[in-house]
Amino acid sequence: MTERRLSPADAAWLYSEWDKNNQTVSALMWLDREIDPDDYTAIVQERMVDKYPTFSQRIRTSRNPLMMPHWENDPDFDISNHVEVLQLPEPGTKEQLSELISEQRGQLLDRERPLWKMYVIQGYYGNTTAVHARIQHSIADGWALVRVVLSLCDDTPEAIRPEPVDKKRRRKRDLVAKAASPAVDVVRSPLEAIQDTINMALHPKRFIEFGSEALDALETGAEGAKNALEFLFAPRPGKTILHGKVSGEKKIVWMNPAPLQPIKDIGRAVGATINDVLLAVLTNALRQYLVENDALTVDELFTAVPVSLRKPDAELPRTLGNRFGLVPVLLPVGIEDPVEQLHEIKRRIDDIKESQMPIVSFGLVSVAALATPDVERLIHKINQEHSIGVTTNVPGPRHEIYVAGAKVLGNIRVGEGAKVGAGSVVLDDVPPFTTVAGVPARSVSYPVHGLPALDIADLEGSL
Repeated sequence: MTERRLSPADAAWLYSEWDKNNQTVSALMWLDREIDPDDYTAIVQERMVDKYPTFSQRIRTSRNPLMMPHWENDPDFDISNHVEVLQLPEPGTKEQLSELISEQRGQLLDRERPLWKMYVIQGYYGNTTAVHARIQHSIADGWALVRVVLSLCDDTPEAIRPEPVDKKRRRKRDLVAKAASPAVDVVRSPLEAIQDTINMALHPKRFIEFGSEALDALETGAEGAKNALEFLFAPRPGKTILHGKVSGEKKIVWMNPAPLQPIKDIGRAVGATINDVLLAVLTNALRQYLVENDALTVDELFTAVPVSLRKPDAELPRTLGNRFGLVPVLLPVGIEDPVEQLHEIKRRIDDIKESQMPIVSFGLVSVAALATPDVERLIHKINQEHSIGVTTNVPGPRHEIYVAGAKVLGNIRVGEGAKVGAGSVVLDDVPPFTTVAGVPARSVSYPVHGLPALDIADLEGSL
């Protein structure tokens, strides 16, 4: 593929990375059995590397400091450098996996190679596999990368597997083509880059190809200019114990799946969305934490919420890239009543939805990338001093999916009256009034009456 320059939006996520602030998008999934790493590697090669050229390209800076870096084919590309097989020590618990993932998240990806890495982690809970994917944000945004990772999955365990990858397979550069074809510039000159990006920020109709529903309501650039000022001069609440300097240490944790229906019911009662409810839950949890630590010194906490500017049903371009805006949201931790909190969150999110803020912020982030990397990092550090972080929600699959023949685990229901043996690992639904035990858990007794066990009823959980 012809070499190409990074767009300003993509370069922004490259420039804002340093040793204590890596900018990678991660995806973690765990399966119901161990998979063959060679099968998985072949799937990654066929569905990811061969389909999206950026995954076999590395970053190279321009000799002209005013120009964006560019992608070039890695002459020594070897997929074995990017798919690594690890063995989790026994007993392979969730806590051990969390510690390993946290350590991996704290490491920068090698800039001399394509900016992605997959870890196939064997021995999770003894005999299952977990897969941790890490991809640098300059390649694409979270929505796109989740779609890329999910493209490695199938709807059935009987998927047609590609031929195994030759571990020595490498992608050679066409040196003749390289000499004849200069790198393709996303923009024609630094001055034109600045002008084009400012125009996009202040005249969001230019983003119509992204398909955002908000574009239907755009009339003039005046609202865009207003939102640009609101974005640049968004209120910055005071600091709390949640603020501080960013360290290179990462801590990755996840909760067991929760039933979705109660969340929907709460939202429906007040006309709120699922995301509104979850933001209110986060706000209430942060308030409780600050109160318990005698540290509730502010009425609001500042977080950034990404908003996708892609058409939900559009095909991903082969070049991927970033197409999202970051909007500032103030979480009202000063409100004590959870219901009142939810109403206020809904009001604030509705105001954002009616504005051009997501589109404007995309343009302004791009403008920032036209400065030097040092300036971009300085802007990022200033924002970090006032923000508690980024709060995001990336939708996943709504049905069972499989990777290399193994089921990706999701919500697991333990039926009414069922019993689970201590230390057991539940990988499948447990029918009512059934007893399961073992690693993985298997049925050891079956229903003989309709009386529910008193100590475990209607339990929901997941690995």
